[in-house]
Amino acid sequence: MSVKRYDLVGDMDGNCNLNEARMEHSDDGSYVSYEDYAALEARCAALAAENAGLKEACGGDGSYRDCPACAHSEYIEAPETPATDAFLAEVRAQGVEAAIEHLLNKFEGTGHIGVPVMALEWLAQELRKEAAQ
Repeated sequence: MSVKRYDLVGDMDGNCNLNEARMEHSDDGSYVSYEDYAALEARCAALAAENAGLKEACGGDGSYRDCPACAHSEYIEAPETPATDAFLAEVRAQGVEAAIEHLLNKFEGTGHIGVPVMALEWLAQELRKEAAQ
């Protein structure tokens, strides 16, 4: 999930008052919308809860739990991690989109980049679609 960032813009008068103040989209802005912030908070909380459950279930080593009373180790199945899977799918999709931007900038004006870009756009959509299932 990408978050739109905003900056406060307007004209300053002689008394350092901002006239006709408004928020405008800015890649390096200092402000975000509450809805975007709340969505990120919820996503972070879900990931933290999911990963805390993983640590508890796996006993720290990730795949085996020792049973000293039984003198054997028990294999622990990998738990479901839907929030983590969705988050990582989004990260991968954003990486594909960064590759698209790179290709478009590098080969701008050559006319030979349309098909690879379309293939990468399809890949980003598929990554997001798989995570949604």
